Amino acid sequence: MASFSVAAPSTSNQFPITLTNVSRKYGKKWALKDVSLTIEPGVFGLLGRNGAGKTTLLNMLATLLEPTSGTITIGPYESRRQRWQIRSLLGFLPQEQGFYPQLTVRETLRYMAELQGLTRISTHVDEALEAVNLRDRARSRVGSLSGGMRRRLGLAVALLGKPPVIIVDEPTTGLDPVEQQRFRMLLGTLGAQGGQTILLSTHIVGDVATVAGRLAVLEKGQLLFQGSVSELAQLARGKCWLWRTTLEQVNALRQSGQLLVASLTPITDGSAAPNEVIARVEGPRPSPFAIPAEPTLEDGYFLLIGATTLYEEQHVSEG
Repeated sequence: MASFSVAAPSTSNQFPITLTNVSRKYGKKWALKDVSLTIEPGVFGLLGRNGAGKTTLLNMLATLLEPTSGTITIGPYESRRQRWQIRSLLGFLPQEQGFYPQLTVRETLRYMAELQGLTRISTHVDEALEAVNLRDRARSRVGSLSGGMRRRLGLAVALLGKPPVIIVDEPTTGLDPVEQQRFRMLLGTLGAQGGQTILLSTHIVGDVATVAGRLAVLEKGQLLFQGSVSELAQLARGKCWLWRTTLEQVNALRQSGQLLVASLTPITDGSAAPNEVIARVEGPRPSPFAIPAEPTLEDGYFLLIGATTLYEEQHVSEG
């Protein structure tokens, strides 16, 4: 069973997370380098491509790794000296989960609650089922659940005991678009209820676009940005264009490094010349005929990290 949380102390206090000059080195390679970050209660997005250092950061927050240098505090507790106090505050939903397929949803939650030493187990299980909208599947065997329902079950495990800090790693990876949207709405609902600090780590821009109030961007172990979703989008203002052109022109500019290509849309009204498309591009205005486009979070993010195309960014291998 990969998901875990430990029964949190009964408290109404909020627990912000603070990283101060945090670095982590594996051998001669820096996985994180001098990261300083403050995460307040609410939903906070940690955005970066695979290999950017997100998992290393999460493992340090969960006290599974120690920083090579720098300090991490959650509320009043420091991660090196007060590891168990921090663990008592956390609910953690990892990317990979392991559940016994023959157990029912309710049995799984009861088992995890017992491992955590919770009292009033039935109450905690019922509250977790309600929070993730799985009450009607409580008697279903885990092996019969869809991928999205398994992710919700993992979140229910993380919510047992009402921990004030929830860490969620790549929650929608592998889910179909409908299940992705359901899970995002669920996280947004939890964040809107207030009080908890929910850290959402992902390489998928859509995961944070609608549910996170603030976010940070990691790239190659370094912090490139922290601020609001709208502030990241505004980094691309005046640099986004819709351009009716040919694939040859787009490819020539892209290969020269002058443009980032966000999307290519075929023209289907019968007016297009061969290989003519509508290109959404980022960078200097490519042509007097290109018209300004309203920047999105994706535009700001891809300009910031310098991804060549959306396709290439979405298919970067784990580093």
